[in-house]
Order: sequence, then structure tokens, then C-alpha cells
Amino acid sequence: MDKVRLLPTSPLQQVYINNNNNSNNGRGRMSFIRRLGVGCIILAALGLLYVPAYHSAQGPLFGIVQISGWTFNTSRNVNLYINPDNNTAITSPELSCGSSPPYLLIIVCSAVGNQKARTAIRSTWGSEQNLYYLSTSSSSANTTVKVVFLLGESTNDTLNAQILDENYEYGDIIQEKFIDTYNNLTLKSVMMLKWVTTTCPQATYLMKTDDDMYVNVPALVKVIKSRPTSAGTLMGSLICNARPISDPKNKWYTPKYMFSEKTYPNYLSGTGYVMSLDVASKLYKTALKTPLLHLEDVYLTGLCAKKAKLRPVNHPGFSYIPRKFDYCVLKNSITAHKVDSSGMYEIWNKLQSSNVTCPSSTATSDNSNKKSSSILNRHGRHINYYLMKKRINNRCS
Repeated sequence: MDKVRLLPTSPLQQVYINNNNNSNNGRGRMSFIRRLGVGCIILAALGLLYVPAYHSAQGPLFGIVQISGWTFNTSRNVNLYINPDNNTAITSPELSCGSSPPYLLIIVCSAVGNQKARTAIRSTWGSEQNLYYLSTSSSSANTTVKVVFLLGESTNDTLNAQILDENYEYGDIIQEKFIDTYNNLTLKSVMMLKWVTTTCPQATYLMKTDDDMYVNVPALVKVIKSRPTSAGTLMGSLICNARPISDPKNKWYTPKYMFSEKTYPNYLSGTGYVMSLDVASKLYKTALKTPLLHLEDVYLTGLCAKKAKLRPVNHPGFSYIPRKFDYCVLKNSITAHKVDSSGMYEIWNKLQSSNVTCPSSTATSDNSNKKSSSILNRHGRHINYYLMKKRINNRCS
């Protein structure tokens, strides 16, 4: 056997071996090319799947929670929901905007089920008696103030029917065709601008507020009457350098797909702000071209205002911090936040008193007491965020 192994191969055997080796090499090269081709196909497929994979990463599967009602794939084109070319109001107050337009139109954003809050406002600061007295006691030619309520629709047909009955009795409700939820507040605010700019553009000022706010209307009128001109007004409680909240459990959570920048533009607290009608028109037109953000005050008085080159300004009379129910504090305030229906009557009754003399220092005591917490006061809804994060520059530029 050993001798056989040592014998040289014949020419025929050598050809067979060479051919066999070449065949093996060819198959190896073909196998490599096939593997390379399959790899390229896989890489191309992964590239094509990158975007949808990124989109799905915004969901709970990858730990990033999406906003209820405003998921990644939901269109944020405001035109689709506002329908600017059509009248979408279910109910609308009849105002004499042509012959005698209001000087100040206050629109209270209210939830469908908050009838008790609306009744309290109608009986206190928004009462016809109070507004009539204000307009007749002023030395100015036009100080007419009107208060109306803005609502969306409920999924409860019984509540919707009650709104129709309520409006039949009072005639002061604007109801629009969108589901009235917290995450739809931006739609409500843009609907407000649509209604005002199309129904009552002759008004001089517009105030947006909520149904848990007490508004000192005489103090507000005094402030806006003192302005040299109404044009360009966008005023309220200014919030600066606020950052998006990344905690999904937080009420004001904002995922990256809704807002990707590190800091919001300076904006006014949505609890109450005032604008002139020229500003309302600019904000409305800008909103129709700006992707929706579910935080209405950040969106409207921040993002849209910045895009429209409007500058929101702070006035100390506005506040989203609950105030002391003290006559001298309330008399010099424009807004008080988190006031329930019983609180409306309590503040109203206090402010009707004319026997109280306020010391000069007391008038500003509510603000001075909060001086030490000015950072929180400037950052509004993000108080909890800044208690946990490092302090940043809170100066409003």
C-alpha cells in the first residue's frame, strides 16, 4: 500500500484532480458571491425598514410612550381638524360685532360637563350686571365686555343635549365639532381664533382663559386701556426656558416626535392671556401652517408666536399660582387660578366690599411673598421638572 501511494499519478488522473480542484474553487467563489449578494439584500432591506422601525420605536414596545390621540402616525396638520373654509360651530352666540363690537371679548374654555363652573362665572365676574356696570361707569367711549364659553363635543349624547339646552337659556356658548379632551386643548384654542377672526374681528381685544379662573375684569380693562395702542398685544404670565418633560407619567409629557428641541420658546401660561385682534389673526394664520403640539399655550403663544415674529410679554397681574383670598391682593390682580365654583362667589363677595383700606405694601404682598420662588413662577407647568433637575437661567429675554 505504501508503494502505491508513492507512485506518481498518471496524466489522466492529474487532469481529473485539477478539474476537481477547479470545480471546488469555482463552487467556493460562487458560494461567496451568493453570500455577498444575500448580505447586500439584507442590508438594503434593513435600510428600507429603518424608518418604520424608528416609527415603531416611538411606541410602548421600545419604552417610548405615545400621546393619546396624537400618536406618531396621526396627522398634525391643523387644517384637517379646523376646516378653515367652513362654518363648523354647532352653536354660536349672537353678538352685535358689526354695529357695536365689544372692546374686550373674553372666551372661557370650558369642559362639556362643567356646567356648575359656568353658572358660577355667569353669577360673579362674568355676570351681565358686572359687565354692564363696567361699560357704563367708564369714561371711555367703548368699554363693552362680553363673556362667552367655548366647548367641544362629548362622547356622551346626554351631555351634548344638555349643552344645547344651556345655550338656549343663556345664548353664550360656542360649541365646535371636536371631542373635548385635555389633549385636544390646542384644537380648542385654534377654534377660538377661527371663531373670533371670522365672527367678531371688529373687537379690540381677546382674552383666553379657563373655567377655573377668576378674572378681575375692571383691573384688566384698566391695564389694557392704559396701553398707548392695542396693536401687537400678547400679554399674560410669561414662562421662559421651559424644557419638554420626558416622563410619560407626567401630565405634560412631550415625546420627541411631537417636539424635538431642548427648550420651548418663551410662552404665556394658558390659564389666561390677552391679545389684540391683529395678533389673533396672525396667530390663526400661522397655526394653519404649523404642526400641532398638544400643549396649547406652548403651541399658540410659543411656537406660533415665534414663527409669526410676535413677542409675548409678562404682566404681574396674571398668575397661574393660586392667590390668597385677600381683598387687597385680589383687587390688584387680574387672574386667580384654581378657583372652584364656591371660590368664585367668595372672591366676588370680597371684592364687592368698599370698606377695606389697603396699605401700599399690601397691594403687592402676593407677588413679594413669591419672590423667593420666582424660578418656579417662571416655569409654570414644569415646577416638578425643575425641582428634580439642575437650575437653569430663568431670566426672560
